[in-house]
Amino acid sequence: MVQYKRKMLVAAMGTSPAVLTNTVWELAHLHPQIVPDEIVVFTTKSGKNLLERKLFGEGIWNAMLSCLKRDKIPFYGKLVFGSTSIRVIPDASGNEIDDLRSVEDNLRAADFMLSQLRQYTEDCETELHVSIAGGRKTMSALLFSCMTLLGREQDKVYHVLMPPEFEQGVEPPFFFPEPGTIYTVRATGRQYRIEDAQSELFEIPFVRMRGWYQEKFKTIPPSYRTLVSRVQSEAPRAVVIPEIEIDVAKGTVLIDSRACNVGASGFAALVLFAGGISTSEAIYDRLHRLHNQEGVVQYDWIERFKNREKFKMPRDDDPKGVLIDVAKVISPLRSKLKKSGLGDMAASLVPERGNPVSFPVERIKWRNRKKLSDICGYLFG
Repeated sequence: MVQYKRKMLVAAMGTSPAVLTNTVWELAHLHPQIVPDEIVVFTTKSGKNLLERKLFGEGIWNAMLSCLKRDKIPFYGKLVFGSTSIRVIPDASGNEIDDLRSVEDNLRAADFMLSQLRQYTEDCETELHVSIAGGRKTMSALLFSCMTLLGREQDKVYHVLMPPEFEQGVEPPFFFPEPGTIYTVRATGRQYRIEDAQSELFEIPFVRMRGWYQEKFKTIPPSYRTLVSRVQSEAPRAVVIPEIEIDVAKGTVLIDSRACNVGASGFAALVLFAGGISTSEAIYDRLHRLHNQEGVVQYDWIERFKNREKFKMPRDDDPKGVLIDVAKVISPLRSKLKKSGLGDMAASLVPERGNPVSFPVERIKWRNRKKLSDICGYLFG
């Protein structure tokens, strides 16, 4: 296992300093132990004042260190943490912000945290342990997002789950004295054995995109917004692709298990689009050949298709007529697919004239696909 020279704990913090001490405590009691060399906290002005008052003014930090020493946790020269370790997010004027209320406040927080994390992740000998348990939910979400974009193989993200008794604004224990100690909740007067009031630490798996990003753009971006914008410009659209099932023998179409009646001509055209053919002339030519070819296996939908006069005559000398007749099939087909659950993606499978098929046709589920060979000579030949 690779041993990194420096371990850092980075945490988001709001109005519950106990989340920080509980995280330190849980990390130190893991097997193997994780005792950070340095601790850095991202917070607001009010969060900083509360941290300083509770942890340093009331002696809680030193008391926790004494308990770690009692448990024989080696931390000499480690757990470096003080007022200078508390990084307050700036407001629009560069002053310490009191709270994160607006969209701009949160985006500045994201830029600030990204800039700080970037410094740490540029050092290949540093191992980051990031806690997203504290602070407003938006702040935790942004910190987690920054880690997905900057995190390396050795970096980890954690959440601390407090016991239910302490999740409704009730201050939890800051550290854990001797087993058997009775802890009294100030707000309610209820008492608990310290063993029953312990927190739980969870490591959160996350997708590390740093390698892909650096290979693509050759650098880490200057701001959170720039980073997200660049990733979105290169990544596929974040959409849920409906499941399409085409039964070649029955001539049926299911979109997310719901039937979509597209008609015989529409079904024949859909099979062509699913095969990647999208020009009006090519579609008309194949539908004309299917309409007039003898010996085609007589599925019900093909018989119904052959009873239509629309594709009986060739239109080699009448391009306008070709476009009109094909449009009378394609436009209703697109509309029916859209209303039946395909939504705006209908235009990617049945595109407007001149546009290619961009729907991921490999995701289409076929039924009786082997039967397609009986007619493909007329549709795809």
